[in-house]
Amino acid sequence: MIPKISFIILFLLFWLFSLPACVSHLKDAKFYYSQGQKFSRLYQTEKAIASFKRALIEAELEAEKHPSAQAFMLKGMAELNLELWEEAEESFLNAFSYGFEKGEEWAREISLLGLASSLDELKLEDSALKIYASVLDKSKLKQVSVFAAQKYTDAMLKRALRNEGKEKQKILTATLKTAEKLTNKDLSCGFYHYLQSQISSHLEDYKKSFEEAVMARELGLPKEDIFRDNDLQIVFCYQSLKEKLPIEEWEEFRSVYMAWVERWNWRGPETPSWKSEVRNAADN
Repeated sequence: MIPKISFIILFLLFWLFSLPACVSHLKDAKFYYSQGQKFSRLYQTEKAIASFKRALIEAELEAEKHPSAQAFMLKGMAELNLELWEEAEESFLNAFSYGFEKGEEWAREISLLGLASSLDELKLEDSALKIYASVLDKSKLKQVSVFAAQKYTDAMLKRALRNEGKEKQKILTATLKTAEKLTNKDLSCGFYHYLQSQISSHLEDYKKSFEEAVMARELGLPKEDIFRDNDLQIVFCYQSLKEKLPIEEWEEFRSVYMAWVERWNWRGPETPSWKSEVRNAADN
């Protein structure tokens, strides 16, 4: 499966702090939520959980005293990070019941994604998938579209892997078509190329998977774990094509591949430079 960009949306932080927060509980909830995200990125799990718990407390106090869509959205986000799926679902539904102000379309879309995430974890996968697809189709915000694309693709790949034969092929082809449509809208988005690479690999089109992974690497990816997963996909394509291609085609491909290996300063055709860094860190 595709690595998560974040368990809940990292790009929220910029918007979160841009919202007016004249009430201290709301302001504190935003602060502790941002702290939780920071600790999560640093893999400091205990500190992250403590911050999300504090954010939840502040959001609950705000929702009790001054109920609003924004208060319940923050409450739901904290609950998602604490894996309180049912509570998160209720919070996001409450956010919609209070309604979002004019100019807060992004908040509505984020709440929809939060609701879909909680439904997904509650095994209501069809309902979650419909929301992901709807947001992906309608959103004009790149950050929202990227997150929805990741969740939609992951859900579709899970569905494909539960099927076989023509049905599996049909699901994968439809998923690839969606990813290609997104890429054509924004060719400079490395993450969309990354998604295409992952889907193409499931379709066993390793040449296309390799090409898209190279594009993703060159254009940039949002997180280190995704960047490394993309590198591993490049290596996997190399290994798969080595087994499948006729000798002449393989030699031609290998020549191109090794040119990229040299450009990226890899230690070898199957050894990205960061692998030595990981090994050295483990030794120390």
